[in-house]
Amino acid sequence: MTRKLEAWFARHQRPLPWRTAYDPYQVWVSEVMLQQTRMEVVLPYFQRFLSRFPTLSSLAAATEDEVTAAWSGLGYYRRARMLRDGAAAVRDRFAGTVPSTVEELLTIPGIGRYTAGAIASVAFNAHAPIVDGNVTRVTARLFGSDGDAWPRAQALVDACQSPRTLNQSLMELGALICTPRNPSCLLCPVRTHCVALLEGTVDTLPAPKPKQSPRELTIPLYLIRDRRGRVLMRRESGPLMNGMYHLPHGNAALFSEHTLDATPDELLGSFRHTVTTRKIEFQLFTAQVGRIRDSPGDYEWIDPDAMHEVPHPSYVRKALRLARLSR
Repeated sequence: MTRKLEAWFARHQRPLPWRTAYDPYQVWVSEVMLQQTRMEVVLPYFQRFLSRFPTLSSLAAATEDEVTAAWSGLGYYRRARMLRDGAAAVRDRFAGTVPSTVEELLTIPGIGRYTAGAIASVAFNAHAPIVDGNVTRVTARLFGSDGDAWPRAQALVDACQSPRTLNQSLMELGALICTPRNPSCLLCPVRTHCVALLEGTVDTLPAPKPKQSPRELTIPLYLIRDRRGRVLMRRESGPLMNGMYHLPHGNAALFSEHTLDATPDELLGSFRHTVTTRKIEFQLFTAQVGRIRDSPGDYEWIDPDAMHEVPHPSYVRKALRLARLSR
């Protein structure tokens, strides 16, 4: 079975940029970006991030703001911070060379069991298993039952010729053929080995996890500009998007009660944005600011054309496009 998977991958793999040379640093960046993010979203970000930080040493030397700015729009910003911290650890503890064993990789900040296995097997062709959503689904169907996917993945990688090829074939098969819904079983290279296909349980394996109901919110945003056309933004310090620049937001009463004296003006429009389990309708208003009180250092005037230089969530770009201040 593993030979069939490896042969299939050799013929049908997608031409992804980190597959050109299997550079350990690039494999690491790609795996972190792909956590909880779709491939089509990651690809342009990967290219831009590597243009900004082409080597591990350049990432290790960067400031947190520089890294999160380059990450802006991908979400889950803790990934970017941990990636930078991990690069610094490799620079300081491993002389700038990404280690090749799972045991050493697990000592690096931000690298867990999956990422360690991915780097070891894909970059160094080590016999290490990996388990993500695709591998969990493929192995559940192949073996015909739910259960711990790690022993199954280990058995497959132990039997293969190339761990790099085998592990990527499992992920690729799950992404292209063995999809969650309407899998293309007739195109599967290991369909004759698939217990779920034989028993007619493909559509029920793996058992779906209960989903949390989305929370719907409406949040007013305020576009406040100075005479030079710069936009007033606040740097947040909360746990979710610490250090990110946001547009002033909240009910108008917040302005009079807290740091801003401002008067909402014209409604420019609204747009929808999803963050994990929250579905948000942002309403974008222009506003006139009287003065900034209490903590003026929390606010900065930012040139819309320089947004790529500061870390910010993707909804900010949507708001600036709505206001025709960005493409």
